Amino acid sequence: MLALSNLERLDEEVDSLVARLRDQMPEYTTVPTAEVRTYTAAILRSALEQLTVTATAPDAGRIGALAELARRRVAQGFPLEALTRSIQLIARFVLAAFDEEAAKRGIPPQVVLEAHDMAWQFATDAAGVIDQVRHEMAVEAVLRETQQRADFLHALLHGQLSAVRVAVEARTFGLDPSAKYQPLCARPATERDRAALTAVVLRTSATPEHQPVLAVVDGNLVAVVPRRPVVGDQWLVAVAEPTVLTDLASSFDEAVSTLEVAQTFGLTGVVTIADLGPLPLAMLGADTIAQLERHHLHTLDDGQPGRQDVENTVWKFLEHDRNLDQTALELHVHRNTVRYRLTRFHELTDLDLRHTRDVVLAWWLLAHRRVRRS
Repeated sequence: MLALSNLERLDEEVDSLVARLRDQMPEYTTVPTAEVRTYTAAILRSALEQLTVTATAPDAGRIGALAELARRRVAQGFPLEALTRSIQLIARFVLAAFDEEAAKRGIPPQVVLEAHDMAWQFATDAAGVIDQVRHEMAVEAVLRETQQRADFLHALLHGQLSAVRVAVEARTFGLDPSAKYQPLCARPATERDRAALTAVVLRTSATPEHQPVLAVVDGNLVAVVPRRPVVGDQWLVAVAEPTVLTDLASSFDEAVSTLEVAQTFGLTGVVTIADLGPLPLAMLGADTIAQLERHHLHTLDDGQPGRQDVENTVWKFLEHDRNLDQTALELHVHRNTVRYRLTRFHELTDLDLRHTRDVVLAWWLLAHRRVRRS
């Protein structure tokens, strides 16, 4: 094995190499000379250690040390492309010195070619390390920005920001403190649904003047949107009325409550509190409701055949504004079957759907049962 011990003196030429780096690469003017010298010496030594006749591959451990240098350079605002070029320059410097030494010592051409291959392999692997660092830091930047956006929306929508902070931080995320926005809340079932819904909301709620801001907060997809989005029936999105950013907290509470009710009753699309009608009343868990349910609806729970069909038919009948034909169509039964089941409901519960008071009470109790079962 030919150990290139005589090339150890190249370590003394680091200052010359640093001067060359500064002359050929203006980016190095922003980095202290002492630091440039330290890392140049380390890279130079790593490159020299590769140049042995019996070496077959660069040492990943030595090359991996470049990751620390790459991260430090990024923190200093130093372009990673410039770091890659500087490593190539160092490789050329080493090879020039090696060729000079090889000529003096009569080293065979094949050995010189192998040394060149090893030096450029070192530069190639170093460039790979730098590219990996570039990718990792890009991912870290995205995650950091995502978390900052989530933290901002959480504080904004929970009323934890002063008016001054809202004015300052809103602009960071592209929001206009003087404009009105709608709070939005959704609970997509899967990560794929969340990504797809996010894309739809971003696209359909943006205006030429304003952009939405979305994030995942407490497991929910939440957003501040300049206008009501347009989503398909495969999703449920709750929004509240537009308001200025400093007043969004109360509106967001409304959106969350709207989502809870809409989800319980299987609604889809974009829903506001106005779309719920009396449905929120069914969410009240008063003891009186339980007492009335036991009094009127206990016969529906006695396990007799057909009782579940009676209850479901009445619910659909009320949902369709007491329209026999629409109810029969949805249930795929004859309208006379619907009539029969309505009569049976009257017999079993003593609630006559021809009377307004009984209609209201029947709807309320049946809706409450659906909430409890959900």
